[in-house]
Amino acid sequence: MRKLEEMDLFLCASSILFCNAMIEASPFSSLEHAISFARNLWFNTLPIQSWLDTFSAHRHLSDAITFARGDIRMGLLQYLSEYRKKFGFGFVTSTNLRLSQQILEEVQARYQNSLQVELETASREEFTLIERRLTKLWERLSREKILEVSEETGEVVQDSMLEDDVAPDSSDEVVSKGHQPSIVTFDLNKTPEENDIC
Repeated sequence: MRKLEEMDLFLCASSILFCNAMIEASPFSSLEHAISFARNLWFNTLPIQSWLDTFSAHRHLSDAITFARGDIRMGLLQYLSEYRKKFGFGFVTSTNLRLSQQILEEVQARYQNSLQVELETASREEFTLIERRLTKLWERLSREKILEVSEETGEVVQDSMLEDDVAPDSSDEVVSKGHQPSIVTFDLNKTPEENDIC
């Protein structure tokens, strides 16, 4: 596998520190190696600000609202604002965005959390998304490598591109909205462990 590039990784997690550490550690021997390294990096090394940078790039609750109807839509709209006011960052979920009722129930339940518990929960949800994106990235890079080798040897390789590869699942989309400051009371330059979160 080739050395990873910033653009590859920025689509996985929009934290410059995450991307730079992953680039420096690459190439990885396997997908499992990449995910294991990313997990340790995410939960044990990165400062909380990196989590918040990644959270701020999502529009999960906003996307879910587009799929919702009636009372569910109104509930999601209400919690979009209340959740951000309470916690200082947008709601992050790995739940399929088309499951609006489930997301509403999830955000209502998590709204009751303390900041510490919710920050930890959101970081786990975010890592689930990062893991999915790393898997998609690995699959894409593997296909590119196969095509590259086949071109060098003159072999004909059947096109293995799937429809899912062309139109990514909306729950995994990352859209940068620029830096959105957070209002948490943790030292954002420290790791979760240094802030007594984990």
